[in-house]
Amino acid sequence: MADEIKNETIISVDHVKKTFDDGVPVLRDISFSVHQGEVLGIIGPSGSGKSTLLRCITQLATVDDGTISICGKNIVTNGMYADKKTLREIGLNLGLVFQNFNLFPHFSVLQNVTDAQIHVLGTPREEAEKNAMQLLERMGLAEKAHNYPCELSGGQQQRVSIARALALKPKVLLFDEPTSALDPELTGEILAVIRSLAAEKMTMVVVTHEMAFARDTSDYVIFMDGGVIVEQGNPQEIINNPKEERTKSFLARFNNA
Repeated sequence: MADEIKNETIISVDHVKKTFDDGVPVLRDISFSVHQGEVLGIIGPSGSGKSTLLRCITQLATVDDGTISICGKNIVTNGMYADKKTLREIGLNLGLVFQNFNLFPHFSVLQNVTDAQIHVLGTPREEAEKNAMQLLERMGLAEKAHNYPCELSGGQQQRVSIARALALKPKVLLFDEPTSALDPELTGEILAVIRSLAAEKMTMVVVTHEMAFARDTSDYVIFMDGGVIVEQGNPQEIINNPKEERTKSFLARFNNA
């Protein structure tokens, strides 16, 4: 049974291409899949297309060609998008955690985690607040429920944003450089949260510049550069012993740090 669950494809990206309005290609024939319970780590230099890829998967950006499937349903098929109702249904399977938190500044922490449950899922307020408090307790933030984002540290704000994403009960969580806006001493607490989710077999895609984290937590790693997948495979092999020169060059800066 465990093998059957593991083999269920949650995200499938097939020959996806995207060019910006200025004619610059940002994704050049990208293909990969993520299975139930897996953690995919995506690494690479700035401008390599990593964040754009996440935006395309979560419908924040459109592709020019290719197919993207979530939990067996196609968002886009050979560049043709599904109808709005289908796109909305598919989107509910995905939770995205941004690098800059994206919390509502005029909402308390509790409201930030409760609001989407009420307006997106139609959860009754009392039940939504109960769910929110359970998630905040899990994140070590129950005592901050009535504070506002401006009263929290960056690490605390990012934990609230993770709680908010989890509140919608997605099948997969996507993280876009979740620690890049944090001071080094706050990075560890966010990585610990993601590790705990990985231990619970939450399906995740994590764009990150934390190489040790990507190596030790991911089941599979993709190295992107120039809009293509240069190298992919076992995290230990890719990060400790890359085969491609471009991968070696990129990782050298971390190994020499």
